[in-house]
Amino acid sequence: MLTLVPLVFGGLAIFMVVREATREPIEVTEISVPSALADTGLTSTVAAHRLLDAINATSRAVRSDQTHRPSAELEGSEPDLNIPAAGLSLHGLAALLRNLMGWPQRRLSGEITTVGDQLRLRLRLAGHGVIADVQAPASEGADALLLRAAPEVFRIVSPQLYAWHVAQSEAEEEEIRNRLIVLRRRTDDDDADATIDYLIARSLVRSGLVGEALELLEPLVAAQPNRAAGHFGMAMALRAQGDLDGALAAQRRGISLDPTAAWAHLAAAVLLRELGRFDEALAATREAQRLDDDDRDGLTEEAHVLRSMGRLRDSASTARRALAIDPEFGPAHAAVGHTLLNQRDTPAALTAFETALRFAPRLADGHAGRGATLAAMGRNPDALEALARAAELDATDYRPVFARAELLARSEQWAEALTAYDEALLRAPVLARLHVGRGVALARLGRRVEAIEAVHRAISLGLDDPATRQLLREMEASPG
Repeated sequence: MLTLVPLVFGGLAIFMVVREATREPIEVTEISVPSALADTGLTSTVAAHRLLDAINATSRAVRSDQTHRPSAELEGSEPDLNIPAAGLSLHGLAALLRNLMGWPQRRLSGEITTVGDQLRLRLRLAGHGVIADVQAPASEGADALLLRAAPEVFRIVSPQLYAWHVAQSEAEEEEIRNRLIVLRRRTDDDDADATIDYLIARSLVRSGLVGEALELLEPLVAAQPNRAAGHFGMAMALRAQGDLDGALAAQRRGISLDPTAAWAHLAAAVLLRELGRFDEALAATREAQRLDDDDRDGLTEEAHVLRSMGRLRDSASTARRALAIDPEFGPAHAAVGHTLLNQRDTPAALTAFETALRFAPRLADGHAGRGATLAAMGRNPDALEALARAAELDATDYRPVFARAELLARSEQWAEALTAYDEALLRAPVLARLHVGRGVALARLGRRVEAIEAVHRAISLGLDDPATRQLLREMEASPG
């Protein structure tokens, strides 16, 4: 029996090497650097390691999108990028086997050069030629250059992730749509196409062009009713219109076609939470976690639901479970921050939100939570700035704009508050409480007739409670 042990271990070792060889990893080789940079410590090997860090940072930022979708749908789809290890290693043996078998190697190489006061980086991927040619001011250093080049790697090796990167960029929405359209023409992957279609529609929604988004999505759904992506897009557009019930119905139609998409259950959980149907929302987060073990997104959304239910201790514990899986997951740090804010521990909440933004600088929920915390601390100018940044990063969410309007109203800055209420209504035109806030701002500005019309609109939308009726009576009784 003992004589079999070496054979078993030998067979296992051969299996591991062959499996590694067939994975087709991408090796990041040394990056050529000018002698002036090498003298400062940026050697070719250091540059390769920093490029890999920049690539990983790009991936992490994309996965921190608060819709939960990219993190879930990209899982397991990214290529394995690594730096060849010196000496005997699994990667080294796999590379040797690929060479012996004549299998093509995928290597990422490049060089940094100096052009006047600019640094220039050209990256090449075997089989694709030059895939990135970027510049950055020399004063910003090589790291800024590498961060600019990193997304271009995904443009070739993971179009789906690159599409999310484009959609999350600082560019104008029209430019984002144009870049996505070009990317779609160059891809031949059904999953990537579905993501790109969704993101084009999302860009239209973020531009306030919900009607155009629906015009794009409705024919897609009619032509391909069994394609889940179209229904998920409809859910997004209807949510932006303020039709949460319609959005939930569309989301559930998509889930019926793609029941194993964990992110889709989480999107349904968000809608259920916004509708106040917390038990159903909690069940949806648990289903997502059943479908995806160690699901940091599912745990983060569960923390939000538990907080909405008033279960603050459970919420904090659940968010920290997500952080145990990924200590650098910005949305989970933001979930901790929201719970601490509800517990009135504003210093700790502020630290949590700032930690979230350190790991995910474009996380709208992090900026919104930071703004709410700063407002609670009486730092109104900083709060308004943070809320404005949140609104800028997610043009589909009325809440940071609403919070900004309420803060301006409490500060009796009525003209600015009215502008903010109007902006919020562009994002959620059928949300009754926005019309009430707008009515109060109009009344304080002496625009009585418009104020009464705004409150009547709120009542017609279902906010027909004693407080709203009393506000209307007071407006009608006031001198015109």
